Amino acid sequence: MANIQVGYGHGDVVGVPFDFYAGATLVTGSTITMQTGVLVINPTGTLATLVVNLPLNPVDGADASITSTQVITGLTVNANTGDLIANGVLGAVTTLTPTANPGSGAVTGLATVRYKYTLNGFQPASGAAVNPRTWIRVG
Repeated sequence: MANIQVGYGHGDVVGVPFDFYAGATLVTGSTITMQTGVLVINPTGTLATLVVNLPLNPVDGADASITSTQVITGLTVNANTGDLIANGVLGAVTTLTPTANPGSGAVTGLATVRYKYTLNGFQPASGAAVNPRTWIRVG
């Protein structure tokens, strides 16, 4: 019988760090600076306002996602020092509104907004240039 490692180093489990804010640690008017590429917010109720600063000095191709289990009615997402945000056709996100998981009204769903980072900028086949050091909203 083959010896199979489960966990790090094997394809069935991935150790990806993320920031997690829950309950009383998150109140209306809070400001969070992401330390990783994933931010999970689990407030005890609706947040009227929340400011999220994207990570400082991300690598090229970094993927930042902000997920909430509750409604955030006034979300502001800021690029960090020297970086820009290009919301494109999706527009700036100002509200995250989770939907209930199918089949269970008692379980709160999730709402997510995602950004991809380009450190050096690129010239896609369409001919549209993207400035360097830019977060592009992709979801």
